[in-house]
Amino acid sequence: MRFLLPLLVAVAIGLPAGTAPGGTGTGTTPGGAETGITAPGRAETGITARTAPGGEVRTAISAAAWTEAGAGHAADCAGAGTADFDGDGADDFAAGDPFASSGGLAGAGAAYVLLGRGDSGRAVTADGVRAGDGFGWSVRMAKVDADGCADLLVGAPYTDVAGREDAGAVYVVYGGPRPRTVRLVAPQPEAGAHFGWSLASGGALVAVGAPHEDADGTGDSGAVYLFDTGSPGPGRRVTQETEGVPGNGEAGDMFGWSLAVGRMGGVAGEPDLAVGAPYENDDGAGRQDGGGNADSGSIAVIFDVRAPRDAYTSRKWDLRRVVAAQAGDRFGYAMAYAEDGGIGYLAVSAPLGDGGGVKDSGLVRLFRATGTEELTATATFHQGGGGATGEGYGLSLALTAEGGARLAVGVPLDGPDRRGGVHLVPLADPGRARLIAPGRAGDLFGWSVGFGGNRLLVGAPDRDGSGAVTVLGRNDTEGTTLSPGAGGVPTPTGGTVTDFGASVG
Repeated sequence: MRFLLPLLVAVAIGLPAGTAPGGTGTGTTPGGAETGITAPGRAETGITARTAPGGEVRTAISAAAWTEAGAGHAADCAGAGTADFDGDGADDFAAGDPFASSGGLAGAGAAYVLLGRGDSGRAVTADGVRAGDGFGWSVRMAKVDADGCADLLVGAPYTDVAGREDAGAVYVVYGGPRPRTVRLVAPQPEAGAHFGWSLASGGALVAVGAPHEDADGTGDSGAVYLFDTGSPGPGRRVTQETEGVPGNGEAGDMFGWSLAVGRMGGVAGEPDLAVGAPYENDDGAGRQDGGGNADSGSIAVIFDVRAPRDAYTSRKWDLRRVVAAQAGDRFGYAMAYAEDGGIGYLAVSAPLGDGGGVKDSGLVRLFRATGTEELTATATFHQGGGGATGEGYGLSLALTAEGGARLAVGVPLDGPDRRGGVHLVPLADPGRARLIAPGRAGDLFGWSVGFGGNRLLVGAPDRDGSGAVTVLGRNDTEGTTLSPGAGGVPTPTGGTVTDFGASVG
């Protein structure tokens, strides 16, 4: 896990801005990006696909309206489950290995659809992906069209676009028996923006983070791009300088590092967007200040984000509002959203917050919204006195409402040997929270977490040197561990596995 090792060393001393986190795509793992549908001189949409040997689905880029890519599957997906990619009635899952070699290209990356029936899967790559693109950095299962099948979003934030190095791209792979793909890029690609770093979706809305964009001329201040799959066109760009968005863009804020879409207090039926800026500074009184608490972090919630308007209505939260915030907490590093019984829940992590009074052990703050009421902070989770400095509590997050609302908190650096773990919290009875830690020394179990239906997905990208994903059932004690080349999960054609499970969704 050579690309992720710098972060592991850095976590204990402060997670320096710009360090690659390896993130997940389900609530969100660390990530961010900007988006757009066209690059100069050509349409960036794709609709054709073919199956390569070994179960690999390769997508080909071609010029066509992206709405066509999602059309024509309704009959094939009539019996699809909630997160069913192939229309067979069973929920499926996604995993990424952004540093895998594929087709002989080092670091091109790979994404996988792990099929809900048994222990098989498909490797997914895209024609046009090149060495070092990081395809699979972020992954997310979502329903972005109305055919019934789940669709797969894949971030490749190190993709060169229109000659701009590491501008980034996102691939939308429409589900169904014959997967077809659309590629999204920023309307005005910027070198080093890392479009596709983070992903979130809600219905037809797809949000892409670009936290390293030099938005409005300010280095690494960050941006988010919004796409409406029902209205093809360039993504709408949102920064901290956008009218109605709280705060102001400062160098290194990394607005868009994490994202979540849900119902958080706006107009009923309209999605709201939460954006993490974990490297933002404040002066300890809630005001942005380059000389204040460095990297204390914040989140902004933008209401009714799809509605056309001249100015948004938004709210901002930092850790100071809920617990004692300090420099370096990284509030907003990861986020996750779920809705249960008419209540919307948003979880936000500060993986270097002083949870339970233990320095830099990490904590997670839970917010809830009912009806059109705005978010209210309701609970804080951590490992109490059992926590340890630098264990990374909250480096990844996931929420589900299946079978009762549950929060999964990744603690991938837990234990002196960094075997990792996942803190599972039933929101109706947090006293029953427990740590799941079946990993081995150095696994980084919990680097990524996600839910597929009522099953918990946990990435351990350092297991056996190439990574693994564990799928746990409702009781969270018995599960199946998957890795490419074992069982029915193929390796990328002409490639090698490096960090399988660095992202799940």
